Amino acid sequence: MFWHCRELRHVIYDKVGPAPEEVLCPFLVPAYRWLGHYCGYFPQVWLARSHSRMTGFRSRPRKRRDQTALFGFERIQGFPIDYMNWHLILNASLKDGQSLEEMNALIEKSVRWRSECGGKADALDLPVDPLKRTWRETGDLQAVFRKHLFVEHDQVVVPNLNLKAAKEIVVRCERDKKKLRRLGFIEDRIKIRKAFES
Repeated sequence: MFWHCRELRHVIYDKVGPAPEEVLCPFLVPAYRWLGHYCGYFPQVWLARSHSRMTGFRSRPRKRRDQTALFGFERIQGFPIDYMNWHLILNASLKDGQSLEEMNALIEKSVRWRSECGGKADALDLPVDPLKRTWRETGDLQAVFRKHLFVEHDQVVVPNLNLKAAKEIVVRCERDKKKLRRLGFIEDRIKIRKAFES
């Protein structure tokens, strides 16, 4: 299953798009914009593959108006992203307004540093992580992206998402379930769970 978490106030019985750029966390915007160069759209709608806990649904809402619904889809054709290696991109100190070449230079510096810092682990006969190995073998950032970042492992991004197509919808209470029924969602697809693990 592919999971997408959305605040109830932003749920419609139709196709939804990503959050507008002005409400995104400013720290993340450069990384999302960088990703847009590769996937072809910015901002993106994010889905977690198999791991519903990655969506944030398990977190308790701060206020009643922050209630969320978790939408599950059997198959999504999206642009794949590996979660752990995505954090490598976030840690490269990307800044808005940089060109793709400038952003990739920062990411390459981060990948090179990570690869060089693995020397001690190698001396202890510990396995070298695959990303480091690819960088050492090829020295090619695009090869690292293809083999370790843009792979369908645990996340995908899409330009929009049709919530009507969800095969399973998870909410935390009967009130939320009633709201979704009023919007048009099919009764037997809506489940109530206080916390959710997949």
